[in-house]
Amino acid sequence: NQRYHVIERIAAGGMAEVFRGESAGIEGFRKKVAIKRVLPKLSANREFIQMFLDEARLGAYLSHSKCVQVFDIGQGAGAHFIVMEFVDGADLKEVLDYLSAHKQQMQVEVACRIAMDVCEGLSYAHAACDHSGRPLDIVHRDISPHNVLITRCGEVKLVDFGLAKASSHLTDEDEDIVKGKFGYLAPEVTLGQKTDKRVDIFAAGILLWEMLAGRRLFLGESDVETFKLVRAAEIPDPRKFRGDIPEEVLRVLGKALAKDPAQRYLCADDYARDLGLVLRGLARPVTYLDIAKIVGLAADARLARRKAEGKNKAGEIGDLIIDTLHQFSGSPGSVASEALHASLGTPGIEAGGGAFEDPSGWGLDAVFEEASTSARRSEVEAEAVEVEPVEVEPVEIEPARPAPPPRAAPPPR
Repeated sequence: NQRYHVIERIAAGGMAEVFRGESAGIEGFRKKVAIKRVLPKLSANREFIQMFLDEARLGAYLSHSKCVQVFDIGQGAGAHFIVMEFVDGADLKEVLDYLSAHKQQMQVEVACRIAMDVCEGLSYAHAACDHSGRPLDIVHRDISPHNVLITRCGEVKLVDFGLAKASSHLTDEDEDIVKGKFGYLAPEVTLGQKTDKRVDIFAAGILLWEMLAGRRLFLGESDVETFKLVRAAEIPDPRKFRGDIPEEVLRVLGKALAKDPAQRYLCADDYARDLGLVLRGLARPVTYLDIAKIVGLAADARLARRKAEGKNKAGEIGDLIIDTLHQFSGSPGSVASEALHASLGTPGIEAGGGAFEDPSGWGLDAVFEEASTSARRSEVEAEAVEVEPVEVEPVEIEPARPAPPPRAAPPPR
């Protein structure tokens, strides 16, 4: 009796769009989920879809507080999607944009703590094994501010493991899908050299540099110029933009951003360990509460901005979507479900105490299309959508016939 409701579209990018959803069970059980759907225009690229699904399956093996959990994958009318953990908060890019807009700088301690949490998630993923104990050899390849999600409680979570590898199988006909991602590559990638988990460490170093400096590290006037900047790997001293960065932080940052992979941290554990030692030596302690404060401000600012622009997801358009979307349920026992669970070596993927059913038979195209159409309408029309009342024709009810009078009792003999 597991059911899902698609509530609203919350994000859209070059490869996919994300919907906020809800799984519901018996006795009032409810759990928020995020549903990421590959854009329909990419469904024709079978090589990309196959790579996307192969890499998405890896997410089912990851069960860690610093990694967004993947609950299920499926297909609805040709559109492939992932059901995953819903993170209530903001991504790191939103946090950095908020600080920049308010001419504020992230505290050094907070930047080091976020970077340390990123490294903790990377360390777990890099060492993850399948159910037989064989290493999965996961490399994220796309560590960027968009893929670092932070909850309102200050939890840091990585998302989209392996999606960058899938994007490498896109063709020229698929437009500029990875536009803007070149600024977080490692130098060896631009040189065509063999890559390993140290490319993720270099990207995590870029994140720390940008959190400290409050600006992009590698950003040219075009993707080609950005690509050249990454290949040169000339790292400016972040103290040019602020003077309160301790020497210990610079030493750790310099090793993470070493151009030669041999001079870089060999594993994310070493990077996280040194950041932990730096945090111990800093005068001001930092906790998850410090992270939660700035995330809450960034998330609230986003909601206020959407409301001002007539795009408040909890407003008229959101109410319209909620009222018009249909409730749908899964179809257990399908071929896709059995193949997925067989590949994982488990009878089912559980979350929140209930097994998620295979969604291949949901027929989600109409549901997703309704949410997407309503979201697009909100971007064009800032006014509410009027719903015409439905006239109900009165029905005449025939009056009940009177009951027959009771029969008189027979006289006594």
